[in-house]
Amino acid sequence: MNGDRSHIEPRFLFHAEALGLAAQIRQPKEYFLDSVASSTLAITGGRAQARVGPGGAGIISYQSAATHVCGDFVPFEETGRFTSGNHAENGLPARTGVQVTVTGFKLDVPQEHSWFNLFGRSSRTFSIEHAEAMLGSISDRQRPNAYKTLNAVIRGVFVDGRELNVDIDTHLFTENCTKRKLDCALDDEGFRDRCSNQILYEAPGFTLGTVVTGLHWADGPALHTAIDRNKLTIEGLGSLYFGEIVIEEGFRRFTVLRFELGSPDEGQSPAEEGVRHRVRDDGTTSSGSTTSSSTTGAGTMGQADSNGQTSPPQKGSTGA
Repeated sequence: MNGDRSHIEPRFLFHAEALGLAAQIRQPKEYFLDSVASSTLAITGGRAQARVGPGGAGIISYQSAATHVCGDFVPFEETGRFTSGNHAENGLPARTGVQVTVTGFKLDVPQEHSWFNLFGRSSRTFSIEHAEAMLGSISDRQRPNAYKTLNAVIRGVFVDGRELNVDIDTHLFTENCTKRKLDCALDDEGFRDRCSNQILYEAPGFTLGTVVTGLHWADGPALHTAIDRNKLTIEGLGSLYFGEIVIEEGFRRFTVLRFELGSPDEGQSPAEEGVRHRVRDDGTTSSGSTTSSSTTGAGTMGQADSNGQTSPPQKGSTGA
């Protein structure tokens, strides 16, 4: 009978995934950087890991990428009691962990428009020397997963040789380790005001946040760039989003970097638009606009997610 759970043995369905990087470039020539160093945890738990050396595709390159996912019951010394045909009696808490590390990531986007004032540069470059993330959750098999571990490091960020510092604070999301706790905390107006720069978007059952509390240049900005919370826009290259976290009850996905290449004007130059612009020393044109890149596409660098659940679902618990 539909909905009858009496014949279903209770068990925990592990789930965790990690991705080093992946991208799809659409213009001027379409090609893929297939998923690099992907790891997927088996539904029964255990461990998966992947590591690759230098590689890339077209405008994208990297030195190394490594991922690691694991899942098991805790405490470990008690798991042996449920290995002799009595696995259905196992009500131990379940712990899941996800790690990802990428080094030497670089975007090198050619600039085809001579009217783009980059003082002789033929391309725009964006690079990250080292990035890593760790996401961990624990389930007591009754209530939604508690995400008490979230660590992120993004260092050695450069745009055309100019260093960008990325300030990170994960406490908002680890201290409020479930969606319900986060929602309750944000109900306080004062608390919401204090962390407003880390909450990017909200909808029923869904929150998009960022661990980034600030982006600032170490020694002056790179030309034709703009910063808006966790977003860096590089004229002639595109938009880059640092440290985003998707939160639903029982599920979280953390992304070190997401990038969207190209500009809204689809790469049209002022001449193509039938308008002449004078380029100022700061790189803006006389109309206040700036140039764009003919290279378009999107990609992700460093992704970790987890949402294990009990089957059949328990009252008060939420699966993915």
